[in-house]
Amino acid sequence: MKSLRLLTWLDVRRIIRHQTKYGRKFPDGVARIRCFSDGLEIGLINEKAKNIATNTLKEWFGDWYQEEESVIQLDLGDAILPVEFIPDEEPCTTDISLRPFWEEVAYLDGDLNIETVVTKLVKLPEPYVEKPSLIAFYSFKGGVGRTLCLAAHLFALLDRAKEIDKAITILVIDADLEAPGLTYWNRFEKQQPTVSFIDFLEAYHYSPIGREETLSWFAKEVEKSPKNEGKATVYFLPACLEDNQLLDTPILPEQLISSPGSAWECGNAIHSLGQAVGADYVLIDLRAGLSEISSPIIFDPRIQRFLVSTINDQSVRGISLVLKQVAQIAPSKAKVDDESYYDPSVIVSMLTPELKSLPVFEDALSRFQSVYVQPEEDNLYATRLEIKETFFAQDLLYVNNWEDARFKLSQTTVMQVAHGWAEEQLQIATTQELLSKPIEKHERLTDVRRLRELCQQYEYAEQGRGEDLLVTEPLKNLASSFREELPHIVSIGAKGSGKTFNYIQLSRFKYWENFLNRIDNKAPQFIQQTHIFPLLESSNVQDNAKTIINEARNEARLAFNNSVSEFLASEFRDKIKRAIVSESWSEPEWTEFWISEMSKAVGINIEAESPTILGIINRKLKEQGLRIVFLFDGLEDVFPNIASSKQEKIALKALIDDLPKKLSEVRQSHLGVIIFLRRDFLRFTITQNLKQFENLYRSYDLSWDKDSFLRLVFWLCSESKVIGAEKGNIDSLGKEELEKLWGKRLGSDNAKEAYTASWVFAALTDFNGRLQARDIVRFLYHAAEITVNRSKEVQFEKWSSSRLLPPEAIRRALKPCSEKKVEEAKEEYPEFKAWVDDILPKYTPEERKIPFAVEQFNMEQQTVRMLEEMGVIYEDKEKQEEARFYMPEIFREGLGFSGKGARPRILVLKRKVLGNGIL
Repeated sequence: MKSLRLLTWLDVRRIIRHQTKYGRKFPDGVARIRCFSDGLEIGLINEKAKNIATNTLKEWFGDWYQEEESVIQLDLGDAILPVEFIPDEEPCTTDISLRPFWEEVAYLDGDLNIETVVTKLVKLPEPYVEKPSLIAFYSFKGGVGRTLCLAAHLFALLDRAKEIDKAITILVIDADLEAPGLTYWNRFEKQQPTVSFIDFLEAYHYSPIGREETLSWFAKEVEKSPKNEGKATVYFLPACLEDNQLLDTPILPEQLISSPGSAWECGNAIHSLGQAVGADYVLIDLRAGLSEISSPIIFDPRIQRFLVSTINDQSVRGISLVLKQVAQIAPSKAKVDDESYYDPSVIVSMLTPELKSLPVFEDALSRFQSVYVQPEEDNLYATRLEIKETFFAQDLLYVNNWEDARFKLSQTTVMQVAHGWAEEQLQIATTQELLSKPIEKHERLTDVRRLRELCQQYEYAEQGRGEDLLVTEPLKNLASSFREELPHIVSIGAKGSGKTFNYIQLSRFKYWENFLNRIDNKAPQFIQQTHIFPLLESSNVQDNAKTIINEARNEARLAFNNSVSEFLASEFRDKIKRAIVSESWSEPEWTEFWISEMSKAVGINIEAESPTILGIINRKLKEQGLRIVFLFDGLEDVFPNIASSKQEKIALKALIDDLPKKLSEVRQSHLGVIIFLRRDFLRFTITQNLKQFENLYRSYDLSWDKDSFLRLVFWLCSESKVIGAEKGNIDSLGKEELEKLWGKRLGSDNAKEAYTASWVFAALTDFNGRLQARDIVRFLYHAAEITVNRSKEVQFEKWSSSRLLPPEAIRRALKPCSEKKVEEAKEEYPEFKAWVDDILPKYTPEERKIPFAVEQFNMEQQTVRMLEEMGVIYEDKEKQEEARFYMPEIFREGLGFSGKGARPRILVLKRKVLGNGIL
């Protein structure tokens, strides 16, 4: 057993409290155990129970319990604590309701689940059904910015109320009865309070008149010193009126909850006072540290609690300890979701860019998440603990009054965080929403069906659906870079990133100038003169897309007076394949082949051996007043063996490397080329200076950041005519626009769930920060499909008044997306397919969990590198353990890996990759 250290009788009591779960679990036959400074009393139900009791003491105290003398030996000198057994006692009740004190929560049975604790031991308080809302601010140590956070939230409420022209009343209470801060700020105000928080506690606890009468009297006193701002009124209750009052505080918050049945009376008292003054919000500044002055508020789940911490080790350890205790009596997630109770939030304060780059910052976030309650679902981005970040501001080091605080906070991130919270607290419906009639459930389902059908059409660009182009950053860059000159670029993207979609849409424009005009319709309009000629397309394009592509080709043929024979893409593909098999060309010879085929496609026939072939073609185009941009897509169809075929590698390198260079060397070139290339083909083709090659075309890289992700979702909504999305608003898209689609959060707007847009973005993004357009479209399809087919299961009727897609439909949509993502990756990467089909089946579902060590799955280094490049796995290099490899959600579910226990670290790593505010 662990070595004991018994200095005083209090150490003996601690062991007994731990073993009996604070007097709730006595050994058989034992009626009670009482520990005093001069002895230990053990009440027995009968004399026979003495053997059980003595054996229990031996088990608990080992050699420190001396049975013959019936004493417990203490470690200070020869001191002892006598043990007395008292027979024939009645069993005392062990059904004791836990009170919100640190010492009582600390001795809860760690083996009990939270649901058992909160239903049998804690007896959570009845939720508040009427205003005011109570908001408390706590820190483990002083000097971390707790009081400033409260001030910022007060000012944010006032700003928001003014913004929406709403009258509100706020009561601010300085409940720090040992080191009050707000009380001293308020001393600079002209109108001073006539009562204090100490006065209130004493009068509430020992009222000589009826409690309602006491509350009414205090309300009138508080109302004597209002501070008005617009339609808002602020009342302040200081900790004390005079400093001497702090020296004699016989009644503290802990006294209010000491008597039976009054476990939550402290919160009730403050709530009642708030009601008496007509407050909408009560903001409470608590005492720092593990003080029972603060514990009745910190454990009360009816109160919004902000725990403020720096990344200083003492502060992190302290807040983690507090979170762990609060977690032991936390309400169920369902009760938090229905807004009966709140989970706490953490505000990490005084950060700098340098501090955020340190491992201790990530460790702090991970630690906070890991000690609090973990959601039951396996999804790794679900969390019950919200963590916000604020940065250090030099001006905040010295603040000594309300006016000073408001001025110095105004431009800080502390204020930004507070404003975000205030917007959620004070929401307002638009006039249009207020006047519009309620939409029937079947009408909303009709909208969901339209969204589902459109996403099903757009999932694969080869169908050629849709006549509009979503203007993304790469397309903007393409237009701005090549308004005068023609492009000679490679647009790189993974499978499903939008290569074929852009290829088809460019073909639809037929002229380069039409594309330029569409991208920037405010600039002077260009006259049509540069043809777009789709030369090579994917073999999977369907009839509608083929029609669009052929119309672009035929438009170019007309410019050549129909002298050009019809171009057949299938013949061109066959010609390339035959050359790969039958010829052994060098890179220059393959470059000549590509140039020759481009010229033939537009009716210019020149001997391939001519050293000035490009100049001749360019001159002929000039003579006819024509310019042309060739498009290449579907290269994976003509180069299926790129990983192993030397000739395919040479042919592709000539196309993507040598051809653009040569075209760029032609003066006043009338020839342009845009080559859409799948990203994984690069590593087989550009074997030297790969990064340099990627950087050359980075501006046209088909990647999706959060802004373009949101625009794509909005664009799909506008295409399917749901949520009132209008394409004209896409460039000024606000975060509120998509709340009509999927809500603000994955739950009610005031819940501590993740913001829906951020959650979806994080869930679909890998650890390389990559996101595919097809995954976005597919995700929306499945969310809509689940909503339509399982409307009752996902509680569509409950959520339909505020959003189109319910939270549960959003959560469930991830799994089918992940499964399809894995299937497509298997087609794209043969080595990945071998790993998934041949290696993974050897391991049971129980063995597939993250984090993991590569040795667990006998993974060779080549496989590890491949999976890292694909974004399937990520090595947490800050960890020293062997099991330090993680997996993003978009792959994890499809590969059948469990993430339980990994959530805290996953959240930290995703924040690191995607940036602050994502989760």
